[in-house]
Amino acid sequence: MPRSKEVFEDMRQVTRQKIEMAALSLFARKGLSVKVSEIATACEISQGLMYSHYPSKDALIIELVQQALTSSSKYVMEHAGSDETAVTKIKNITKMMCLMFSDAPFGIDYFMFMVQVGMSNFLQQNSLAFSDEIPNPVSILAGIIVQGQSEGTAAAGDPFQLSTIYWATIQGLCGYAITGMSVSPDPMILNRILLNEENYL
Repeated sequence: MPRSKEVFEDMRQVTRQKIEMAALSLFARKGLSVKVSEIATACEISQGLMYSHYPSKDALIIELVQQALTSSSKYVMEHAGSDETAVTKIKNITKMMCLMFSDAPFGIDYFMFMVQVGMSNFLQQNSLAFSDEIPNPVSILAGIIVQGQSEGTAAAGDPFQLSTIYWATIQGLCGYAITGMSVSPDPMILNRILLNEENYL
Protein backbone atom coordinates (compact mmCIF):
# COMPACT_ATOMS: atom_id res chain seq x y z
CA MET A 1 0.00 0.00 0.00
CA PRO A 2 2.70 2.60 0.84
CA ARG A 3 4.28 1.92 -2.53
CA SER A 4 0.93 2.56 -4.23
CA LYS A 5 0.64 5.89 -2.43
CA GLU A 6 4.13 6.85 -3.57
CA VAL A 7 3.33 5.91 -7.17
CA PHE A 8 0.12 7.93 -7.00
CA GLU A 9 1.96 10.96 -5.62
CA ASP A 10 4.60 10.65 -8.33
CA MET A 11 1.86 10.60 -10.95
CA ARG A 12 0.27 13.70 -9.39
CA GLN A 13 3.58 15.55 -9.51
CA VAL A 14 4.15 14.59 -13.15
CA THR A 15 0.66 15.84 -14.05
CA ARG A 16 1.17 19.10 -12.15
CA GLN A 17 4.44 19.68 -13.97
CA LYS A 18 2.76 19.03 -17.32
CA ILE A 19 0.04 21.55 -16.45
CA GLU A 20 2.55 24.17 -15.31
CA MET A 21 4.81 23.84 -18.35
CA ALA A 22 1.89 23.90 -20.80
CA ALA A 23 0.32 26.89 -19.05
CA LEU A 24 3.65 28.72 -18.89
CA SER A 25 4.19 28.33 -22.62
CA LEU A 26 0.65 29.44 -23.48
CA PHE A 27 0.65 32.41 -21.09
CA ALA A 28 4.06 33.53 -22.37
CA ARG A 29 2.84 33.58 -25.96
CA LYS A 30 -0.83 34.51 -25.68
CA GLY A 31 -1.19 36.38 -22.40
CA LEU A 32 -3.23 35.66 -19.28
CA SER A 33 -6.49 35.45 -21.24
CA VAL A 34 -5.66 31.83 -22.14
CA LYS A 35 -8.58 29.60 -21.20
CA VAL A 36 -8.45 26.62 -18.89
CA SER A 37 -9.74 24.47 -21.74
CA GLU A 38 -6.72 25.46 -23.87
CA ILE A 39 -4.31 24.45 -21.10
CA ALA A 40 -6.10 21.14 -20.55
CA THR A 41 -6.02 20.41 -24.28
CA ALA A 42 -2.30 21.17 -24.44
CA CYS A 43 -1.74 18.72 -21.54
CA GLU A 44 -4.08 16.15 -23.06
CA ILE A 45 -6.04 15.92 -19.80
CA SER A 46 -9.62 16.75 -18.84
CA GLN A 47 -10.56 20.10 -17.32
CA GLY A 48 -11.83 18.19 -14.29
CA LEU A 49 -8.42 16.64 -13.70
CA MET A 50 -6.81 20.03 -14.10
CA TYR A 51 -9.15 21.56 -11.52
CA SER A 52 -8.22 18.77 -9.10
CA HIS A 53 -4.68 20.17 -9.15
CA TYR A 54 -5.52 23.87 -9.38
CA PRO A 55 -8.94 25.12 -8.23
CA SER A 56 -8.78 28.08 -10.62
CA LYS A 57 -6.71 29.63 -13.38
CA ASP A 58 -5.65 32.36 -10.95
CA ALA A 59 -4.26 29.72 -8.56
CA LEU A 60 -2.17 28.32 -11.41
CA ILE A 61 -0.92 31.79 -12.39
CA ILE A 62 0.01 32.53 -8.76
CA GLU A 63 2.03 29.31 -8.58
CA LEU A 64 3.90 30.21 -11.78
CA VAL A 65 4.54 33.78 -10.60
CA GLN A 66 5.98 32.49 -7.32
CA GLN A 67 8.21 30.07 -9.22
CA ALA A 68 9.40 32.87 -11.51
CA LEU A 69 10.07 35.30 -8.66
CA THR A 70 11.90 32.69 -6.61
CA SER A 71 14.06 31.30 -9.41
CA SER A 72 15.05 34.64 -10.93
CA SER A 73 16.04 36.08 -7.56
CA LYS A 74 17.78 32.90 -6.40
CA TYR A 75 20.18 32.63 -9.32
CA VAL A 76 21.12 36.31 -9.35
CA MET A 77 21.50 36.38 -5.56
CA GLU A 78 23.88 33.41 -5.67
CA HIS A 79 26.28 35.52 -7.72
CA ALA A 80 25.59 38.76 -5.87
CA GLY A 81 26.34 37.15 -2.52
CA SER A 82 29.75 35.83 -3.54
CA ASP A 83 33.08 37.43 -2.59
CA GLU A 84 33.99 38.00 -6.25
CA THR A 85 34.60 41.36 -7.88
CA ALA A 86 31.67 43.08 -9.57
CA VAL A 87 33.21 42.32 -12.99
CA THR A 88 33.18 38.59 -12.26
CA LYS A 89 29.65 38.72 -10.87
CA ILE A 90 28.30 40.57 -13.89
CA LYS A 91 30.09 38.29 -16.35
CA ASN A 92 28.76 35.21 -14.54
CA ILE A 93 25.19 36.54 -14.61
CA THR A 94 25.51 37.38 -18.30
CA LYS A 95 26.92 33.93 -19.07
CA MET A 96 23.98 32.36 -17.25
CA MET A 97 21.50 34.51 -19.20
CA CYS A 98 23.10 33.66 -22.54
CA LEU A 99 23.08 29.94 -21.76
CA MET A 100 19.33 30.19 -21.26
CA PHE A 101 18.89 30.71 -25.00
CA SER A 102 20.69 27.47 -25.84
CA ASP A 103 20.28 25.21 -22.82
CA ALA A 104 17.18 26.32 -20.86
CA PRO A 105 14.40 27.56 -23.15
CA PHE A 106 11.84 27.30 -20.33
CA GLY A 107 13.65 30.29 -18.81
CA ILE A 108 12.58 32.30 -21.86
CA ASP A 109 8.97 31.29 -21.20
CA TYR A 110 9.30 32.47 -17.58
CA PHE A 111 10.65 35.83 -18.73
CA MET A 112 7.85 36.38 -21.22
CA PHE A 113 5.22 35.10 -18.80
CA MET A 114 6.33 37.74 -16.27
CA VAL A 115 6.14 40.38 -19.00
CA GLN A 116 2.51 39.35 -19.58
CA VAL A 117 1.85 39.43 -15.84
CA GLY A 118 3.49 42.84 -15.58
CA MET A 119 1.29 44.27 -18.32
CA SER A 120 -1.81 43.11 -16.46
CA ASN A 121 -2.97 44.15 -13.00
CA PHE A 122 -2.61 40.62 -11.68
CA LEU A 123 0.21 41.23 -9.18
CA GLN A 124 -1.59 44.09 -7.47
CA GLN A 125 -4.92 42.27 -7.45
CA ASN A 126 -3.37 39.24 -5.78
CA SER A 127 -0.91 41.05 -3.48
CA LEU A 128 2.11 39.45 -5.12
CA ALA A 129 5.40 41.31 -5.06
CA PHE A 130 9.11 41.07 -4.48
CA SER A 131 10.10 41.07 -0.81
CA ASP A 132 13.12 40.83 1.48
CA GLU A 133 13.01 37.05 1.01
CA ILE A 134 12.58 37.35 -2.77
CA PRO A 135 14.30 40.59 -3.87
CA ASN A 136 13.81 42.17 -7.27
CA PRO A 137 16.60 41.10 -9.70
CA VAL A 138 16.77 44.71 -10.91
CA SER A 139 17.64 45.83 -7.38
CA ILE A 140 20.11 42.98 -6.87
CA LEU A 141 21.97 43.80 -10.07
CA ALA A 142 21.90 47.52 -9.23
CA GLY A 143 23.75 46.66 -6.01
CA ILE A 144 26.43 44.84 -8.00
CA ILE A 145 26.74 47.85 -10.30
CA VAL A 146 27.26 50.10 -7.25
CA GLN A 147 30.06 47.75 -6.17
CA GLY A 148 31.55 47.90 -9.66
CA GLN A 149 31.42 51.67 -9.75
CA SER A 150 33.28 51.82 -6.43
CA GLU A 151 35.86 49.40 -7.87
CA GLY A 152 36.16 51.53 -11.01
CA THR A 153 34.97 48.78 -13.34
CA ALA A 154 31.26 49.42 -13.91
CA ALA A 155 29.83 51.91 -16.37
CA ALA A 156 28.98 55.37 -15.10
CA GLY A 157 25.34 56.25 -14.59
CA ASP A 158 22.38 55.54 -12.36
CA PRO A 159 22.78 51.90 -11.19
CA PHE A 160 19.06 51.19 -11.13
CA GLN A 161 18.60 52.56 -14.65
CA LEU A 162 21.57 50.57 -15.96
CA SER A 163 20.15 47.42 -14.37
CA THR A 164 16.70 48.10 -15.81
CA ILE A 165 18.15 48.55 -19.31
CA TYR A 166 20.12 45.31 -18.96
CA TRP A 167 17.05 43.27 -17.97
CA ALA A 168 14.92 44.99 -20.61
CA THR A 169 17.48 43.88 -23.20
CA ILE A 170 17.23 40.29 -21.96
CA GLN A 171 13.44 40.49 -22.17
CA GLY A 172 13.66 41.86 -25.71
CA LEU A 173 15.88 38.96 -26.75
CA CYS A 174 13.40 36.56 -25.14
CA GLY A 175 10.67 38.21 -27.20
CA TYR A 176 12.57 37.44 -30.38
CA ALA A 177 13.29 33.87 -29.29
CA ILE A 178 9.70 33.10 -28.38
CA THR A 179 8.59 33.93 -31.93
CA GLY A 180 10.88 31.20 -33.23
CA MET A 181 13.79 33.40 -34.26
CA SER A 182 17.28 32.06 -33.61
CA VAL A 183 18.86 34.17 -30.87
CA SER A 184 22.44 33.70 -29.67
CA PRO A 185 23.36 36.81 -27.68
CA ASP A 186 27.04 37.71 -27.43
CA PRO A 187 27.96 38.01 -23.72
CA MET A 188 30.44 40.79 -24.51
CA ILE A 189 27.72 42.98 -26.01
CA LEU A 190 25.50 42.53 -22.95
CA ASN A 191 28.42 43.22 -20.62
CA ARG A 192 29.05 46.52 -22.43
CA ILE A 193 25.78 47.82 -20.95
CA LEU A 194 27.14 47.49 -17.42
CA LEU A 195 30.95 47.54 -17.59
CA ASN A 196 33.39 50.16 -18.79
CA GLU A 197 35.41 49.55 -21.94
CA GLU A 198 38.49 47.87 -20.48
CA ASN A 199 36.42 45.38 -18.45
CA TYR A 200 33.61 44.08 -20.68
CA LEU A 201 35.92 41.96 -22.90
